Amino acid sequence: MPKIISHKTHTSGIALGGIGSGSMELLPDGEFHYVMISNQPRLTTRCQEDKVDDGEGSCGALSFYARIENNNKIIMRKLGMKTDTEDFTYRMFGFNKPIEEIEFDGKFPTCDIKYNDSALPVNISLKAVAPFVPHNSNLSATPGFYMDFTVENPSDSEITVSLLGSLVPDFANKTRGFKNTYVNKGAYEGIFMDQAEHGWDLLPDEGNLSFFISGDGEKSHITAEYFRYLKEYVSHSPQFGITQESFLFPFREKGVLDNSLFGEKPETIPDKPEDLTDEAIERIFNTYISFPFAKALYERVQQVYPGFGKSKAEKADLLKYFKRQAEVKMGNKFGASALCSKLTLKPYEKKEVRFTLSWYFPNHLNDKGEKLGHYYENLFKDSLEAAVLLNEKREEIHGKAIKLKELLFSTDMKEEYAESWSSHLSTIIKSSWYLKDGKFGLWEGLGFCGFHTTDITYHASFGLLALFPDLQKKQMLMGAKFQREDGRVHHFFTPDLDHVDWGFDRVDMNNQFVLMVLRDYLFTGDYSYLCSLWDNVKRAMDSIEAIDKNFDGLPDSETDRNTYDAWNFSGTPTYISVLWLAALKAAIIIAERMGDEERKLHWENLLTKGKESLEKLLWNGKYYDLWVDGDNCDKALMTNQLDGEWFLRMIGIGGNLSDERVKEVLSFIWQHNFDEESGLINASEYYKGSLSIYTKRNCQAEAVWTGIGYSFAALSLYLGLKDIADKGIKSIHDNQLRFGYFWDHWECGHHYTRPMSSFSTLNAALGLYVNNEEKVLKLNPAYEEITLPLFLSDAVIKLTVQNKNYTFEILEGSLNGYDIILPDGCKYTIL
Repeated sequence: MPKIISHKTHTSGIALGGIGSGSMELLPDGEFHYVMISNQPRLTTRCQEDKVDDGEGSCGALSFYARIENNNKIIMRKLGMKTDTEDFTYRMFGFNKPIEEIEFDGKFPTCDIKYNDSALPVNISLKAVAPFVPHNSNLSATPGFYMDFTVENPSDSEITVSLLGSLVPDFANKTRGFKNTYVNKGAYEGIFMDQAEHGWDLLPDEGNLSFFISGDGEKSHITAEYFRYLKEYVSHSPQFGITQESFLFPFREKGVLDNSLFGEKPETIPDKPEDLTDEAIERIFNTYISFPFAKALYERVQQVYPGFGKSKAEKADLLKYFKRQAEVKMGNKFGASALCSKLTLKPYEKKEVRFTLSWYFPNHLNDKGEKLGHYYENLFKDSLEAAVLLNEKREEIHGKAIKLKELLFSTDMKEEYAESWSSHLSTIIKSSWYLKDGKFGLWEGLGFCGFHTTDITYHASFGLLALFPDLQKKQMLMGAKFQREDGRVHHFFTPDLDHVDWGFDRVDMNNQFVLMVLRDYLFTGDYSYLCSLWDNVKRAMDSIEAIDKNFDGLPDSETDRNTYDAWNFSGTPTYISVLWLAALKAAIIIAERMGDEERKLHWENLLTKGKESLEKLLWNGKYYDLWVDGDNCDKALMTNQLDGEWFLRMIGIGGNLSDERVKEVLSFIWQHNFDEESGLINASEYYKGSLSIYTKRNCQAEAVWTGIGYSFAALSLYLGLKDIADKGIKSIHDNQLRFGYFWDHWECGHHYTRPMSSFSTLNAALGLYVNNEEKVLKLNPAYEEITLPLFLSDAVIKLTVQNKNYTFEILEGSLNGYDIILPDGCKYTIL
């Protein structure tokens, strides 16, 4: 026996679906996991640690198979690694082997899979694509995705290949079942899988699906069948014996499906079919043998007893046979479907078979059972319309999603950067609510905490703003409505997008709110957005100014609660103070634009005073102390102490502290808070015996937060500390890969949102400043020669810098009217 070498199983993958529509995850085992398209509780309710339906139980609902016929030899493979006995008795019927090896290349919004098997004479690959189209939130909310299979014949002989996809929707319409319809649109065809009955009550899993096929080859289908037949069951009859039954047996034999057209569950066979009239028994018999499960049973009997089934009595015996299998052995679950394409490949020929899956499950309910719905209801009346869009607008949706992936990975920065941008954008699909009334929010962690958590959105929204600025503004405007009378902004929304929690005491959030308002305005140039939030900005600033009791320009009371919610601070904390000073700088710019000279001057004076106090109170000669409160001081070396400086530089307006000071602090933090095994922890004890009881061995102080690690790397990169940035990004990348959760960073829940801060490393690499209202674009890249993606709210661009020449390759939109400011001596060309 050969030695077996095991590696960590990867339990995260590429989320496929639309924004706010639900998704499936394609994992490195080649299977579609976490089926959360029919309002599963993990997506629609605050579950916390409770073990609730996250869709994983439906892994295997969507499966693909390949049959290869070459030199009169048939080879069959399951295009995935899942071999559960509840799906098929693989160990007893070894022809249906899982593929030997899978090469998985997940680069959201696409995923490329290469299926390797030493027995296969052809090359088979898959490209799965989510409908993720920059600057088009409508197309990107489409509930569905693409699956494109390519088959290549590398030999000098002709080979026949059949590709089969099956959909067994055990996650939907559990109460009322399915009624399916075969639909042929010419260039594409498939199955519309609607609910069999419509009731007055709202059931979350009630809706419809559309499974379609196009591309090369001879198409065949099963419109509707019992669920178990599209997996496997044991047929038993005292008269006709015991057999293993599955649609895979005739598929292996023929390489095509039966083209059955009946889409409804056949009528129930009476216990004594022999009592039926001749006409009735003939009709029911002919109906049943039109279904593949019964046809297979019937054909087997005829192979032993040719001509059996001609008499009424024989038909009655067969109907009893069918009845037992349908009602007893297969359990009555009905409505599964399958699609197939049979290809003949000449030597060295390559062909493509394309599948799409779309869905429509409108009954997203709140905790009171009231309907919230999905935004896609405004775009489609059912999944069939979504399928038509996916196929008819394939070039625009599929093409632009692929171009986004190619653009992200066109950079010649270390690949870990592009991986970090791409991988966390998938959170926008995986963890979003986009409701019928237009409200939008991202879970802080999937099924954990709440939505649009202010202190998390602050770190997480750079990518969202770059690609879907309308959705970021929706979040901000929605949250502003819940600002408390004393000016404190909301913490998070729960249990829906109409209510918030009572976390107003987190003192960092007001500052973060003001900073985001300025950033969003500068990036979009939306003056009306700025005007609508001006009053909220003033009240937010006044609220924080009010907790400066000694009037030194820095907050010194009510500062214990913040985003580090298990780690209380006291007095005047550096983290809060630096954020406050950053908010003052942002508010000054906003006040100037709003024409409020009085507030502008007031905030300028506060900023001057606050910066002086920061140095006097908190600078210890090496870094800034965690906090000072009278005679008490906690000297923890906090990684995120200059968080406000990070944000100011990421939006291109420069910091309050000198670059030299910030670089000095970052280098010191890196020296003492990072090691290759642990990564970058949140704080350490540099001065022994100098920590408060709240910090000593604190669970969050000693932890690694990848979202903070990304922002630390971005600030380091911006200031030229490339080695620190590169090592920080690689540490996060390698650790997540080792844990098997590359596309799922766990903090307070899976798919935690804060690590979307990775996108800020792109801002840092660009040295980006945008003022879209005044049409100013300023760049000061971290590299003398580089290729980078550049996203503006009205343009998508590939930027290449060589020999001080900047080439802007416009992929979408334009730079018309922009004043482009570059480093001295540089020129630019627009293509």
